[in-house]
Amino acid sequence: MTALSEGSVNVRRANKKSAKQLCVALKYALPDGYECTFSLADELSEDARAQIWQLIDGNMRELCVDSSLGWEPLTKQKEIFDPLARYITLSHASKSNEIVGYSAFRFEHEEGEDILYCYELEISPLHQRKGLGKVLMKLLEAIGRRTKMEKIMLTVLDNNTAANNFYRTVGFLLDECSPTYEDSDDEDADNEVNTARVDYQILSKLIA
Repeated sequence: MTALSEGSVNVRRANKKSAKQLCVALKYALPDGYECTFSLADELSEDARAQIWQLIDGNMRELCVDSSLGWEPLTKQKEIFDPLARYITLSHASKSNEIVGYSAFRFEHEEGEDILYCYELEISPLHQRKGLGKVLMKLLEAIGRRTKMEKIMLTVLDNNTAANNFYRTVGFLLDECSPTYEDSDDEDADNEVNTARVDYQILSKLIA
């Protein structure tokens, strides 16, 4: 456990919930032919882990490798398969053992707020533009409400135009903790210089 995962009663309770308890969000309808599964990171099979990694490696490697975040496979694998990570995986009924999309998320307490942090949201190129990303976001919101989180947060690279457009479309805004957030009362020139080097943003959406 880390300070982020132990910071509040709600976060501690959320981190103790089983996949079965989280799957209450499954009431949301999926596009025809698609199926959804909830899993804790430790419950993922080796095959599922391999597919999850293949998706993120294919979708994100080129975007990250030249960014300030970089691309370190071992570090990234440790992050996304952390024991506190939870997964929503999507598959098509015609190939139920093939993961075509997923979201990896955690419950955390940061800056005095209870947060559902979406670490990854990946869709296979063959299954994009079918509404699966929006479905995953609705499920995350439902889980966030159920576990009494205050908002969903995520990090997005500036060069990931498609992701930026998607998150803005579904209601995400620049969070105050983002290094690119401009406080109208802060005119510190040094701060402007530092943020000029930042090539990612932290976005958030309040959970009603």
